[in-house]
Amino acid sequence: MTVAIYVSTMRSDYRLAKALIASIEAHLQSPRIYVIPDDDHPGDEMFGHPVWRPTDPRILELDRYYKKLRVFWGPAERFVHMDADQLAIRDPSAYIEHVDTRRGPFFIATRRTSKSLAYLQSPAEDAQRKDYEARAGQIEWVERFDTSFRWQDAPTFNSGEFAATRDVIDREELLETFERGRLFYSANNLGNMLLSRSPGPFMSDQGFLIYFLASRTPRIRIEW
Repeated sequence: MTVAIYVSTMRSDYRLAKALIASIEAHLQSPRIYVIPDDDHPGDEMFGHPVWRPTDPRILELDRYYKKLRVFWGPAERFVHMDADQLAIRDPSAYIEHVDTRRGPFFIATRRTSKSLAYLQSPAEDAQRKDYEARAGQIEWVERFDTSFRWQDAPTFNSGEFAATRDVIDREELLETFERGRLFYSANNLGNMLLSRSPGPFMSDQGFLIYFLASRTPRIRIEW
């Protein structure tokens, strides 16, 4: 398998990562899995699969909620990322094959979640605003962070599962934006961005990734 599956997990949900990996193994023979645990995890293996962690200090700064963004520096050119709190209940072979053969660069996301659909199917005029603020971040703050940003053009998605090619983003640009975000949180007394879900411009890594991809459209096109 050329496509890697990254499973990001924290100490509090290692047991969930074990269940997710077992569910993947139930469908795929010899899956190429890398686990991204907390940096203090001892050893280079977890649940029978290699642990991947960067050595570059700047990439190590992508920690806590933002740790999954390290996948763009990982060993796989094409990958699927999965948070630990889910299970593979059907054979993902067709999905993996699509990621393997899809012409790149690409970013594939899912927005078919009950919360998002409830907002987007609402007749209320502010449904899009409510969806953005529930899934990405507070509009007032993201507009302060980037006065040119149009949240109305930003498609929302769930960052708990996505697929991409490593070259779909400018990695240096991501690190620079991440650092600028941390300085913005500090300057505006918004707390630690790595641990923050609200208030602020980013609903953790999900809001940051939604902002980062949307602010670079049409250079980055999202496939659903």
